Amino acid sequence: MDRAAGNEADLQAPQPQAGQQARIPRADEDQGRTQDAEPPETPRPSAGFGKDRREVADAPASRSERLPRAARVQSSKEIRRLLEKGKRKTTASLDVFVAPSPAPHSRLGLIVPKLGRRIVDRNLLKRRLREIGRRTILPALDASGEHVDVLIRARGRAYGADFDALVREAGEAVEGLCSSAS
Repeated sequence: MDRAAGNEADLQAPQPQAGQQARIPRADEDQGRTQDAEPPETPRPSAGFGKDRREVADAPASRSERLPRAARVQSSKEIRRLLEKGKRKTTASLDVFVAPSPAPHSRLGLIVPKLGRRIVDRNLLKRRLREIGRRTILPALDASGEHVDVLIRARGRAYGADFDALVREAGEAVEGLCSSAS
């Protein structure tokens, strides 16, 4: 006896009666509900996930919160230039490279190797480093009037480091490299 045939039931979808038509809702049918009504906010269950994560302030996510395209070091040619000719500062979790920028403003680049980690962990680390660069490093460089390209390469220990340690290490490394350039 065929195994699949013995376990499957012969179910058929109910067919409409001969005189019935398919129901199509009218445009004015749902008059009791306004067009811009939102469902009531329900609290999300807390199952202990994200206990060690800091909440970001209640700022609306907008386009201005992104790292602008002009502030990114993207091409492999520019990244190679930074790796070869940039000044390097190594911390416990990061390698930071700094070189003069060809652009009229400071830019940020990231390298986050896989190092045998899960993609979720790698993406989290990339988001953290991008946020550090966008919120602390680039504004500090712009305020000081320096126009440099900063490349941050994560080391294996960065995956286990907390956010505050990464902020501290990246800030100290960039500050040390920029002050020694003067």
